[in-house]
Amino acid sequence: MEFDEDKIEETGGDYVEIYSRRAIFWFAVFSPLYAGILLIINLWVAGYKWVIAQVIMFLLFGNLVLLFAIRALNIKPDLEALRKFASGSTPATSLSQVMPFFQLFCLTLFYNILAGIVLTRYFFKKYFPDDDYYPRSVLWPILIYILLTLFLGGRGF
Repeated sequence: MEFDEDKIEETGGDYVEIYSRRAIFWFAVFSPLYAGILLIINLWVAGYKWVIAQVIMFLLFGNLVLLFAIRALNIKPDLEALRKFASGSTPATSLSQVMPFFQLFCLTLFYNILAGIVLTRYFFKKYFPDDDYYPRSVLWPILIYILLTLFLGGRGF
C-alpha cells in the first residue's frame, strides 16, 4: 500500500490505522453517510485528501438518485396512519397502509447496500488495495452512531 510520504514522516512509521473494509460496509447498511465519514477519515489519515471530494459527491449523488426513485415510484406513506399505529389506538388493518412503508424500507436498504458496495469495492479497494493495514477499533464510531441516532429520535442521518 502506498501512502503520502509526508504523512509517513509525521507518524514516524510506515503504517496507519484505518477502519476496515468490513466496518465501512456494515456502517453503510445502516447509514451510507456515516460509512462515508469513516472512509473519509481513512483517506485523510493515509494522505489521499484529493479523493475526499469524490466520496462526498458520490454520497450526495446517491441520495439524490434515491429521492428521485422514491418520487418516480410515487411512494407516499400515510404519516397519519403511522402516528395512529405507533400510538396503539388503531392497528394497521390494510395492506395499502403498510405497503408504502415496506417499499420505502426495501428501496432504502437496497440503496444502503449498493452504497456500501461502492464505498468498499471501489474507493476502499482502489486506495487501500492490500490488506497490510492495522484496523482501527470501531467502538467509538458505534457509540457515536448510537448517540446520534438517539439524539435525532431514530430518524437516522
